[in-house]
Amino acid sequence: IVIAAAFLSLARAAQAKDFTYDVRSGETVSEKLYVFVESNCMSSGQLRTQVLQEPTHGKLVIRPDTFVAEGSRCAGHKFTGTRLSYSSVKGFRGIDHLSVNVGYPVDTSEMRYAYTNYNVTVNVH
Repeated sequence: IVIAAAFLSLARAAQAKDFTYDVRSGETVSEKLYVFVESNCMSSGQLRTQVLQEPTHGKLVIRPDTFVAEGSRCAGHKFTGTRLSYSSVKGFRGIDHLSVNVGYPVDTSEMRYAYTNYNVTVNVH
C-alpha cells in the first residue's frame, strides 16, 4: 500500500502527509488515487505525479487505471484515476522509503493544481 486513497470532491492546498505500511517481502501492493465529483459523477482523470524519492529496496510503478465508484450516488460509474504500486525486492526485509508529489486539479479549465507530498515508509517482513 504505497499511498492512501484520496476520495475528494475538492482538491486541497499543498501539504505533506506521512504514511507507514507493512508488506511481505516480494509482494506487490497498490493504492488508487482519484478526484471524484459526485455532483456530475465525473473524475478529472489521471493525476499529476512526480517521484521525489525512489524506493531503495523495491520498485514504484505509477500508471493510469480505471476504477468503479462505490458507496455514493454514482456507484457503478467507471472513471480514470492513478494507481501507485510498490513491490519490494524479493528476499528484502527491513524498511524502505519513498516520496511522491501528487497534483490534484483545482480548476482543470485553468490548469490549476493543488499538490500533496506523500512520504511513505514501508516495513517489509
